[in-house]
Amino acid sequence: MEFLPLLSLFVVALSYGATACMLSCMPLLSPILLANSSTRQESLALLLPITAGRITGYTLLSLVAYIGSALIQSLLKDSVLMGYLLGSVTLILALRLWSAQRTANGCCTTSSRPKVQGNIALFATGLLLSLSLCAPVMTMMALSAATPSLGWALLYGLVFGLGATLLWFLFFSVVMTAILKESLLHLQRYRRILERLAPIVLGAVGVAIFNGWIHL
Repeated sequence: MEFLPLLSLFVVALSYGATACMLSCMPLLSPILLANSSTRQESLALLLPITAGRITGYTLLSLVAYIGSALIQSLLKDSVLMGYLLGSVTLILALRLWSAQRTANGCCTTSSRPKVQGNIALFATGLLLSLSLCAPVMTMMALSAATPSLGWALLYGLVFGLGATLLWFLFFSVVMTAILKESLLHLQRYRRILERLAPIVLGAVGVAIFNGWIHL
């Protein structure tokens, strides 16, 4: 029965999102949250497009597996190419963050901190984060390739995406936001310095991903 593979796939994705995926994303997401999310609402505004990108990415992988495109699958397995793509997007986010901070510092108004990360760039980040062909993702793709229906293949991708992002989303929106907010309260005198360091750290992560030193 089809619901049993769906349930099994959701459990696999849930465990995947709660362990390796969550930890590997910390170097990328922590600087973004540090510079842009002093409240829960701001964290949600950042994480929602990334989460949507990841779910879309897993659904596309499921579709690719069902169609059986050897060319696309070979491109996805090219870790160097995916590192270039994700590294480039990360560097763009760092540059946007740095540019927005310079604009805010040069402005005469006393408005709150700008929302510097565009939803398109955040969505692209989530999409590229999903294109890592680890064992759980390959399991999802194998099930999608074997199913006789396109609808079920897309459902496999959607269920896997929801499972992989559920605990991941809760961790970064609740736990990490609280940790970063509490840290900034204790380090209030250094808050401006920490915010200025965020694009530098994010840029360093982008360079590391681009050169294959970090694999997400």
